Amino acid sequence: MRSSSPYSTNPNKGKQRAPPRKKACQNCTRSKVRCGLEKPICSRCRSKGRSCQYPPGRVAAPETEVTTAASRSPRPRAVTSGQTRRVDLVFADIDLTPSLNAVDIRDRWLRPYLLPPLGRDEIPKAYHPFTLQYISIILKTYPRYMLKDGGFPPIIHHTQVNTNQMPQDLANCYSLVRMWEQAAPGSETMVMGTVAAEMERLASETTSQHDYDLLCSFQAYLVYTILMYFSPLGSVSAVTDKTMMILMELAFRTAQNGLLCTAEITHTRPNWESWILVSAKRRAIYTMYLLSSVYNSDRGLPNFLADEMKGVYVPESRVLWEATDRGVWEKEYDRHLLEWEDGMLEISELWRSAETGSTEQRERIGKWIRGVDEFVLRNSESNHRSAGIGRRQHCTTRHKTRSRSPFLAIEDSFSNIN
Repeated sequence: MRSSSPYSTNPNKGKQRAPPRKKACQNCTRSKVRCGLEKPICSRCRSKGRSCQYPPGRVAAPETEVTTAASRSPRPRAVTSGQTRRVDLVFADIDLTPSLNAVDIRDRWLRPYLLPPLGRDEIPKAYHPFTLQYISIILKTYPRYMLKDGGFPPIIHHTQVNTNQMPQDLANCYSLVRMWEQAAPGSETMVMGTVAAEMERLASETTSQHDYDLLCSFQAYLVYTILMYFSPLGSVSAVTDKTMMILMELAFRTAQNGLLCTAEITHTRPNWESWILVSAKRRAIYTMYLLSSVYNSDRGLPNFLADEMKGVYVPESRVLWEATDRGVWEKEYDRHLLEWEDGMLEISELWRSAETGSTEQRERIGKWIRGVDEFVLRNSESNHRSAGIGRRQHCTTRHKTRSRSPFLAIEDSFSNIN
């Protein structure tokens, strides 16, 4: 009797009928675009917040086939469904240390208008015009990541997007960014009104939400603010002082729950969910500070050192941020702990001081630079050249332009984040 083992060979196998061709979902068929074929919701429908329906009688493809099909069309920084299918994240079990200085983030917009505390001198931080131009170019690209299926700006972690149920605030953000960037002539007023209404909704959300939801609200509001400021649909940007005040209020709401994992403080490994949450917070808040610097400079307002961020860590390495599953991340984090036995690099270590130029400090900063994420490397290199920056200002460590990333390439602003 012939063996039915799946590993047995069959000389007539090549003559067998080919398996039925997998059909795209109805939305992708109507749009005449390539479907990812994931079930129950394909990646394109999930990113656009649409309901996904397949034609009746479609045979479910094995997971390996879906992964292989997705790998045939590489997309920059896109994480395929096969990579995140087994990720089971529970953000209910978060262990962070509350931040005592979060209120200073909320009140930061007042700094240019108030005198410094008695006995303390505050010297405004002067940005080189090319540095401000470069920051603007980089920030302008962030919303445009969201135009691609599976794309996400560097302030949003891939697990927030590649999930069976994207958070509502981020799902709305993806749809509205695409509406804004692809607005038909004559529809600008409607689009601006829709985005403004969503921003008002985010601002009015209750502060008793879970920290993960607070982060998503802040991320979405930050993306809208960047979008309106650097890519206005009208002749004048819709970003006002009120917009920046609300943005800092939303940053405060999530920052007060913690910008450090409890395990980070004890130099041990946190759970992946806690690290994702706190890392995305830090990236988003740093980005807000850079945006605020550009906004203040455009209005002739002074920028001051962000003392309230002292003790907060810089963005971690690319391999940690882009780890595709828990097992990979845990192994990389264990290596990360060994590499940084002397303590993680803090943002304040990039600020100008007597220690910044020391050999030991340069080595620490250099180690961070070597591992920092390199997404959008091509964009940051070309933008760096177009901005006319041939040499770094406020340089603490020399390295080639080619090694820059969106966060690293603007270390000029990181080195005096304000």
